[in-house]
Amino acid sequence: PALGGGAAGPEMGAETSATGNPYLPAPRAQVTLHVYDLGNQLELQALNDVIGKLGTGAFHCGVEVFGHEFSFDWRSQGSGIFMCPPKKSEGHHYRTSIDMGPTDLTAAKIDDLCRTLRRQWPGRSYNLLNRNCCPFCDEFCIGLGVGRIPPWTRNLAGAASSLKDAYGNVAAAAPQTFSEALVALGDSIMSCGSTREKPAAARNTANMCTPRMM
Repeated sequence: PALGGGAAGPEMGAETSATGNPYLPAPRAQVTLHVYDLGNQLELQALNDVIGKLGTGAFHCGVEVFGHEFSFDWRSQGSGIFMCPPKKSEGHHYRTSIDMGPTDLTAAKIDDLCRTLRRQWPGRSYNLLNRNCCPFCDEFCIGLGVGRIPPWTRNLAGAASSLKDAYGNVAAAAPQTFSEALVALGDSIMSCGSTREKPAAARNTANMCTPRMM
């Protein structure tokens, strides 16, 4: 099937030049990383504003290429890779976009790459801390030949740890403060990622994307 899987969708670009001349190289597709605050909670957006200064955060990411955004989420069956409109990942707050540069891969080669990734990234392998959308986007970008995504986007486990290190003492001295709420949120992030499979309640709280899967 074409990139995106499921029902036949739009072709991802012909392997000819923009003028239709088959003797000219096909145009190189731009790759863009879209970064979101994980979920829509204002507390989590504030969390990322604070610990972003420490080089970490709780983010959702998606990779746009040929006008489609791809990411990874928990799913009980099949691949966890899904597709959604660029900058429109449902259940998350859009924060910024990062230009990853152009890929030399054609649409057909990207199709092949995604078929391989679908086998390697089943939905049930999802883990909130260690095997989530950010490591997937990192591997996808490497496969596209544009390099790794920025470290600060793929360190959710570090975000929870940094949160506790930065605010633990403050929260202990001033209970019921905003800082304490952030520490509790960090504990929640760490506990959610400690299980092999997220329970339904945790998945609902995380408010992950639910567009059609690949």
